Amino acid sequence: MKKKSIKNHSIFGQKVVLIPAALLIALLSFVGGSQYEKRVQTLPEQYNDSTTTDQHLLTKQTFKRVIDGDTIEIANGQIVRYVGITASEAGKPFEDEATEENKKLVKGKKVTLEYDSENYRSDKFGRILFYVIVGKKNLSIELARKGLARVVIYEKRKPWKYQAELLNAQNEARRYKRGIWSLPK
Repeated sequence: MKKKSIKNHSIFGQKVVLIPAALLIALLSFVGGSQYEKRVQTLPEQYNDSTTTDQHLLTKQTFKRVIDGDTIEIANGQIVRYVGITASEAGKPFEDEATEENKKLVKGKKVTLEYDSENYRSDKFGRILFYVIVGKKNLSIELARKGLARVVIYEKRKPWKYQAELLNAQNEARRYKRGIWSLPK
């Protein structure tokens, strides 16, 4: 029996992106039956494999719109949540400021999307998690530094790729009482 070469396969004229089967199965079981199931199933078709490495996905995308302080939509319709942070939600202090700052950071720009690791590919709502980079700025770190987002650390899980930088940025915002850190306790 002959082995088929993956490089000869294509989906709709595009090269196939290799995603470890275990990861794909985990994602499908996580979002199975939800509104996000179709998006996760089509993930391999959304990215160009020339930018894929074993360690992380790094790809340039066109920004479409800001959803809130830690979430954007890219041109292909994919909702992207920033890795390692959470910004204020609707009706909370600094929600508008975080959203506006996010707009300033990405509006009209190409963004580079970078996965953290295999452990952090999507959140419980089916949003894809990326570090969003504009120029040389990691927006998760920038928003934490400005006090417009809190760093999220999960116990008993592998640390974020940029965890030290995120925590340093948050500590700087706390020290100088920026954004959410200016509020009385």
